[in-house]
Amino acid sequence: HILGLINHNNIPICIFQMGSVFHIPFKRINGNDSLVIIKKRVIMIYLNELGIEKGSRVIVAMSGGVDSSVTALMAQEAGLTTIGITMQMFDNKNEFWHDAKNMAEFLGIEWHLADYTEYFIPDVIGYFIREYKMGRTPNPCSKCNKVAKTKYLFDQMQKHNCQYILTGHYAKTKLIGEQYYIQKADYAEKDQSYYLSMIEPFHINLLKFPLGKMKKTQTREIAAKYNLPVAEKKDSQEACFLEDKDYREFLKPYIKNVRKGSFILNGKVIGENKGIYNYTPGQRRGLEISYKEPLYVKSIDSKTGDVYLGVKKEVFFKGVALKDCQFFPDTPYMGKYTAKLRYRMKDENCLIERLPENKANLLFDNFQFAPAAGQTAAIYDGDIIIGSGVIDYTF
Repeated sequence: HILGLINHNNIPICIFQMGSVFHIPFKRINGNDSLVIIKKRVIMIYLNELGIEKGSRVIVAMSGGVDSSVTALMAQEAGLTTIGITMQMFDNKNEFWHDAKNMAEFLGIEWHLADYTEYFIPDVIGYFIREYKMGRTPNPCSKCNKVAKTKYLFDQMQKHNCQYILTGHYAKTKLIGEQYYIQKADYAEKDQSYYLSMIEPFHINLLKFPLGKMKKTQTREIAAKYNLPVAEKKDSQEACFLEDKDYREFLKPYIKNVRKGSFILNGKVIGENKGIYNYTPGQRRGLEISYKEPLYVKSIDSKTGDVYLGVKKEVFFKGVALKDCQFFPDTPYMGKYTAKLRYRMKDENCLIERLPENKANLLFDNFQFAPAAGQTAAIYDGDIIIGSGVIDYTF
């Protein structure tokens, strides 16, 4: 409890707290003096809200970035036994695990490098390549969270005798009955719940996201306050294994003897394409086709290698068929919810029909632009994810 403030004329001010005096710096915002106070008590209260018992042993997934580093800091400041885990999942990423190692040393926490390369390559990179070969648009981050990252971290959690897994995702979990559900972060601009929508319920019960109530700017402020070396490190923008390359450049060594099919518009061949892996539904740039109005990729035929084009109004669809679905047990077989078909899409109202063999149909109230086969569909009840699936085709 803050008992009182001493007004200041110079930079330090004093805060009386529980009989002690702390000198806390402040910064000037818009001409006004504004305190940036980060107290251990605030961090502990929030971690308790996450459902972490006092004194728990936790692993923190450390990538070497600011989000995971602040997550590790918060766990440590809350008095948890904190073990940093960095996963080596492919070659040429040494600078990232070196940053993670340096951050663990800076924080004074135990740290381990775990090599999962032999699993990650077939689990995620192989999937990525196969999907593009089939004319589909993969979602490697959703796939990784489901089949790779969470499972590898669970393995490490058991190995180090820990109770929970903490990551730097901007999301939350909510306990409903005896099961935790993925919940949206408090601030929509950084919400990453979409990418976590395919994680299995068992693993969700073990995952904790300390940054779920924070803005990215607040995360960086904490990092700067504690002088973390990664406070200003830029965020990665693409799937980690792409290493900021264009995905087509990444795929070239893996796709030999590319079959060049035709561009088809209104049933007529209007040109030759460069191979189906170069295209995705909704794409307009890079078609190199001259026409009276802009053309978009409408669909892709992996058997013939043909790419079907249309004008913009022809690439909107109301219906999406899903496969590989996962729903929580109490989800009705038909109901009105909202869904997202891509990360930056806003939630759209839809009717869900659950079908046998882990399939489902989504019928949206409004037409949706270019749903892409292979992408993740995240299904929400308010701000809670109640199901997910992979787009199979549109109707």
